[in-house]
Amino acid sequence: MVKVKSSLFPLLLTLLCLTLAPRIYADQPLPPSFLTAISDQDGKVPLFWFKPNPDICELVYDDSTMDYPINVGPDWYQNCFAVKMTSPKTPFFLLKSRIFISYKKSQIDPAYNYQAPFFVTVNKDSGGIPRNTYLDSALAWATGEDTVEHDGEWVEIEHDLLMIGAYDFWIVFHWLEGSPMSPIVGGDNSTNQRRSFWGMKKSPHFEWHERSDFNIMIRALIVTNGDDSCEVDSFKIYRSDSSVSISDTNLLVSVPSVQFQYVDTNVNNNQTYFYKLISHNAGNESDASNEVSATPKKGAVLITDQNLFQVNLGSKDTAFEYLTLTNSGGLPLEFKVEIDMEEDSSWMGGSNKFGYTWTDKNHQDEFGYSWVDITDRGTSIGTKGDDNENYGFFRLNFSFPFYGNFFDSLRISSNGWISFTDTTGKDIISYLHKPLPYLWGPYNLIAPLWDDLKFKDSSKIYFYSNDDSVFICFSNLFRYSPSGGGPYTFQTILTKNGEIAFQYHRINDTLYRATVGIQNQDGTNGLGIFYNQKYLKDSLWIRIRPSWVSVDSMWGTIQPGENKTLNLIFDRLSYPRGIYHANLIINSRDKNHDLDTIRIPLTLCIDTTTSVDFDEDQKPTSFALFQNYPNPFNPSTKIPFTVHGSQFMVHRPIHTTLKIYNILGQKVRTLVDEPKTAGSYEVIWDGKDDKGKDVASGIYFYQLTAGKYKETKKMVLIR
Repeated sequence: MVKVKSSLFPLLLTLLCLTLAPRIYADQPLPPSFLTAISDQDGKVPLFWFKPNPDICELVYDDSTMDYPINVGPDWYQNCFAVKMTSPKTPFFLLKSRIFISYKKSQIDPAYNYQAPFFVTVNKDSGGIPRNTYLDSALAWATGEDTVEHDGEWVEIEHDLLMIGAYDFWIVFHWLEGSPMSPIVGGDNSTNQRRSFWGMKKSPHFEWHERSDFNIMIRALIVTNGDDSCEVDSFKIYRSDSSVSISDTNLLVSVPSVQFQYVDTNVNNNQTYFYKLISHNAGNESDASNEVSATPKKGAVLITDQNLFQVNLGSKDTAFEYLTLTNSGGLPLEFKVEIDMEEDSSWMGGSNKFGYTWTDKNHQDEFGYSWVDITDRGTSIGTKGDDNENYGFFRLNFSFPFYGNFFDSLRISSNGWISFTDTTGKDIISYLHKPLPYLWGPYNLIAPLWDDLKFKDSSKIYFYSNDDSVFICFSNLFRYSPSGGGPYTFQTILTKNGEIAFQYHRINDTLYRATVGIQNQDGTNGLGIFYNQKYLKDSLWIRIRPSWVSVDSMWGTIQPGENKTLNLIFDRLSYPRGIYHANLIINSRDKNHDLDTIRIPLTLCIDTTTSVDFDEDQKPTSFALFQNYPNPFNPSTKIPFTVHGSQFMVHRPIHTTLKIYNILGQKVRTLVDEPKTAGSYEVIWDGKDDKGKDVASGIYFYQLTAGKYKETKKMVLIR
């Protein structure tokens, strides 16, 4: 799929005339049409072209008569219309799209402006709906000059796009923010082709809906090769390092008349080449085709500076490690990081690709069931008759980490779920529970018992937050169903280290229908614990832990020749003593292909040992980093530490650093960076960064490095 730089409309007009007129060939043949050269390929330049007399057709699914001026709605949700187009052949060349803009003002706001700008994209087809775009959007607007019986105007948008290997594509019309009803697109009520859709982006994903009552008046003009024989013997391809002249010195190759593509492999990456074609027939040569240029480039190459990590957490709670990703190729590289936890069946019920794990009383009964009654101190929420309500926001007394983000408030749905962002209420996704992850939401979701629930006389929800925990209790809720169900009393507990607990006090039901689990901000990553299974029961508890390793950047782009360093934070949280294994999965791609997946093994040892041992001068008996005090603190805190020399060099200074990091592993402040002789020290941190600015409330880490010794501890700042 290639955007052609030079305008082809003069050539298009000529070809249209030739297509409509009788085909009479003089001695001089016609030149090939629509030559395209593709850049950014490794060690090659693919060329595509069409016959001197190609077929030019318009893809039309309306009856040319506007019956309705239509729009999505007055509210702005990135509103759009789309029509699915199907080419009869591939490859084909998309010349332009056409949109019918209505002039009619009946049933339209008096401020309606048909000349308001809009933009158009060309999108790939993905399972019958529009997805990724082939090229950047094109801005357009009606002029009022090309009227059709005063009803409206066909606005034309140039694309010049070569399409390879896909018959189906979409032309998508987008309103601009600020004009959700202007301009209005035409529609007809002829036999519906089931190709017209409207879309609204109320969430991270577009919601697409078929228009079953009319066809949206959007068209596409395309070029394909005709079925008739080509009136030439061969094509000659000319190449140069600058603008191409038709000469023997620039002749690259001659190909037969049935061939309409060629791959030039005698090229150097990062050098630009220029191409033209001519037709050759019975000793006669045509004029040259349009000139194109292309620059081949080496694909992206991902290199990592580490191939494994092994970390011991004994007396310390946290450790930092760093992984540098380098793109040594010639194209931008997109990467995505996942965490694959190796499951321990003795206590783990399951995990997801963000590293969340879950367990319950069936796997790990050491914690036990312990109901927390907050009815006398919590905020009472909801009244009799509430259905599909979304309450909140409710403030937290701390920032709760969830899928790499931090939240200081949450919302509560009467349908048994909690979200940090989702305001869904009466929508069907509020009560129609689904397996997780679920692309259409709710998002930033915590679901202790997601189902279609309702309030009766004794139904209540209670919310309570203290300095380190949040409690949400659903009391005596019932299933909204003809067969009934309930009452259900259950609670969710969130702790400031990111852990989530579900407790089920009363599950008075024999109908096992509900979703239990969590999912991220766009429904692409979830931890589904159970869905519509015989599982929930009285006195059951479930515990969800965040991963013992986190990465500050889970996705990103690396330009050619550049690198990106990922901060890995290893945290013991409440994981029990033992040895844990995981894999850091790095998937990457450039614009042409997927790169090989990289797997980096991770090992965490908590209060135990493996092959990861400290050197003699690394032992905590020689060096010590103590807990800061006070903790939590505001506005300042003291950090004590001791430095010792090795056994034979007690008095030799050792270069020592003490640095502050935020929860993402980003350095905030350097408190010490100098040689230190053996002794005890105490440093004050005033809650400011290296620029002297106050940092926000939250969790921070302080790390002491002295020679080969390194230790990290956690502290909390409360403003």
